[in-house]
Amino acid sequence: MLSKYYKLNLEFKGSRFLGWQKQKDYSPTVQDELEKALSIIFKSEDIHSIGSGRTDTGVHSLGHIVKIKVPFEIEKESLKRAINSILTSDIRIIHIDDSKEDFRPTNDAKSREYMYLFSNLSAPNAFQKDFIPNVSYELDIDQMKSACVLFEGEHDFKNFYCTGSQVNSTVREIFKCSLEFHQLDFHSILPAHYVFRIEGSGFLKQMVRLIVGTIWQVGRGKVSLEDLEVELLSPGNQKLGMTAPACGLYKTSVVY
Repeated sequence: MLSKYYKLNLEFKGSRFLGWQKQKDYSPTVQDELEKALSIIFKSEDIHSIGSGRTDTGVHSLGHIVKIKVPFEIEKESLKRAINSILTSDIRIIHIDDSKEDFRPTNDAKSREYMYLFSNLSAPNAFQKDFIPNVSYELDIDQMKSACVLFEGEHDFKNFYCTGSQVNSTVREIFKCSLEFHQLDFHSILPAHYVFRIEGSGFLKQMVRLIVGTIWQVGRGKVSLEDLEVELLSPGNQKLGMTAPACGLYKTSVVY
């Protein structure tokens, strides 16, 4: 029997998931939910999916690319409607394309982009918990923007990495890194907040969240720009900042 390959672009709210990738003894994961839906549609357990990278527990995605292998062809829009009718409301297929068998969602990626949202209020409001963490300390935003620029380029990020998965190298190249204020007036439900954006060749486990945590420390005056510059040129033996909460991190896009 010939198999059919599709490329899915999906979004998910990560609050209740243990990340994208299915795990032997832990659930729920986004991959588990997707493969269960596909098994129902195709009436087969012979369903395989490969995502464009892992995400941590609680992290969201606005553009997760997934290659799936299924037993037979279904028209793409019909398949999209069928999958979305079975999936829970916190996962949605945005678009489906045909895929080649040799397409590799992780290895073929040229770049990935993430954004991290946070507010800077004396206390968070009642609605933002799952989407926008709050930093209550006074922050020097200009210093934080200068810190973002220092991350651009190729660096050894060994101290911006949480162990747990083996990697051949901790060197990564950051193409763009920025911080902007977003004045949002959404009926007082979501507050005005800052948007940290970062685009790079690839990212290590919890790397973006550790970068954000370090930039917060720069904003508080706990880490100087000189300290950060030295760390990026010659990594020391300890991390400069905390790991920022997962709920503020969004995988925005993957470029092939």
